[in-house]
Amino acid sequence: MNSKITLFIGILFLLAGVILKKTTDLVFLAVSLMVVGVSLKTWYIVGKAKSGAYKPGFELGLVAIGLLLLFTGIYFRGDLPPFHTSFLMGAGIAFKIAFVILFILKVKSLEKRRGTL
Repeated sequence: MNSKITLFIGILFLLAGVILKKTTDLVFLAVSLMVVGVSLKTWYIVGKAKSGAYKPGFELGLVAIGLLLLFTGIYFRGDLPPFHTSFLMGAGIAFKIAFVILFILKVKSLEKRRGTL
């Protein structure tokens, strides 16, 4: 089984969980789907790092900053104006997307150098 399938299934679970949480009252199922999705994505990244196909670098700082901003926005959702929390959460998501893009570029670059692309 192709390891990229793990990544894509993780993304699908995460998206399904977010959509389910926004459209229904099935919070437990939605959060469960999100946790499974994040776990599959993490498993993929750790697997790539263990195999040597990914060398962690500064982009891990991007995901850390993204998570910090995202969780800060979620934590202060009721205390700050909606614009501020939306900005924090949006910036957090943007940092996480930047991490994913840099991760993919780095893996492709390493695979190209090894001739496994």
